[in-house]
Amino acid sequence: MKKFFFFSLFFILFFFFALASESIVSVKLQELRFGILRDQLMNYELSSQTLRERLKQMFLSKDDYMSEVKVNILESGIMNSETEGLDLKMSLRDRFGLYVINSVRFLNFKPALELEEQQKTIIRLQFAFYMERTRKYPIASKKYQELEDSITFSLSDEMAFTLLHHGYCLVMMGEREKAFLKLSKAIDLFPGTHYAENASLLISFLEEGEKKKEDLKNKKKTPDELAYSLFQSGDYEETLKTLESLPVLTKDQSYIKARSMEELGKTSNAVKEYIQLVKQKENKEVAIRANRRLLLIGNFYQENKSLVAFSKEEATKLGDTKAYENIEEGKSLVLKPVIIEKLLKTETASNLSTEETKELNQIKEDIRESLEDSKLETTKLAAVVSEEKIPLVLETEQLAIKSVEPPPLVVKKQVPQVPIQLKVKLRDGREVVCEEVKIEGNLAILQLGSFGLNLPYDLVVSVQVSSDRGVPVKIVTDSGTKAESSRWIQNSSGDWTNPKSSVSPIVRGEVKFFRL
Repeated sequence: MKKFFFFSLFFILFFFFALASESIVSVKLQELRFGILRDQLMNYELSSQTLRERLKQMFLSKDDYMSEVKVNILESGIMNSETEGLDLKMSLRDRFGLYVINSVRFLNFKPALELEEQQKTIIRLQFAFYMERTRKYPIASKKYQELEDSITFSLSDEMAFTLLHHGYCLVMMGEREKAFLKLSKAIDLFPGTHYAENASLLISFLEEGEKKKEDLKNKKKTPDELAYSLFQSGDYEETLKTLESLPVLTKDQSYIKARSMEELGKTSNAVKEYIQLVKQKENKEVAIRANRRLLLIGNFYQENKSLVAFSKEEATKLGDTKAYENIEEGKSLVLKPVIIEKLLKTETASNLSTEETKELNQIKEDIRESLEDSKLETTKLAAVVSEEKIPLVLETEQLAIKSVEPPPLVVKKQVPQVPIQLKVKLRDGREVVCEEVKIEGNLAILQLGSFGLNLPYDLVVSVQVSSDRGVPVKIVTDSGTKAESSRWIQNSSGDWTNPKSSVSPIVRGEVKFFRL
């Protein structure tokens, strides 16, 4: 009997340890896969780079439209990919393994692994960042605060990102004291990182702006000088208040007024000012700058074809055609958001807790409110366009214009206007047209003219010619050798294959360029 008991105990312990070992390995593989996919999706270092560029533009070079276009392109590739690969499906065995791991971590005074919570955190971060880059700062700030309160591991990249970007949102909302606290916390918790570097940069800009403002007040400078200093320091609310005290505004002051309104989200009011500045003939330099803002707004922030058509025509009159060509090039590289569509389509799962269901519904409601606000601003913008008697451009109007042109002229124009380019298909279904694809480590850089879009290499599914003209796509490798095919596909191993050839795949790590 005793032997049977020991034999049974041995069998149970053997079974337990075998199951535990297998479960732990499974959980560790889940953790590894999740970590790799998370890093590819979030692009934390790239987000710091774009924020740094945004700060430099905000405080140092407000009218550098090329820099602004590049930032828009880069931001569209951050946290803007399909998250299906991050959907954790924890089986009973995985949950058992996670329980064993967390029990051991608890005994060693280490924080527990929270893979499912990390997944929810990433979705919240995606949403908050989308609100930030579309200038919905109050919604972004609210979500960043919720994230800061819910993230359990205070030294994670998610916490660093949250503190830094929350501070930026608070600056844009005019709440500079609160922003200083968030940014200082980021510096204290993450010394020597790119997060701390950007937080320090933003604080230095704020302190320099405040110092200039105090100096001007102490020296009793004119409202004109004070308004310009406030504008340069990014204090747009105070800029508008100071300009209101002036009886008559110069063209430069009117431009500063319009820029301040635009940064505060009063886009339709800003557009009205810009249009007047474009139409005036006294100051050509201001007219050019105002027209570039209209091009940026019409293409990136509040898409409006009528406004873009008007701005193109004015750019030609002002001799600034290169600007609208560059802006249009940049627009073609901006990726449409997938997180919003994904969240709105998400059904409330039965396995969610009451709190999780409430949060998901709140995010959906925030999205709907944001979309309604955008629609309202779009309606206001359309009213401004109508009031200023700008010809309306409908979706079908461009086709109608082409159809009335003499046939020979249309043929001559169409041939050079359709250049052969590369068409890159991404794993989430989106397609991007570009001139060249450059591979740098885990990044694929899609180049179009002066602009480049940085994406995780793993997101690229295929590269082919944008039109069927028999032109092959060339792969350039480390050794400089080239292989050609009308279409290249990245297989499950990451290597590149020619679907119409039996030639061995080209190893992923050897690829440097895709070119025509």
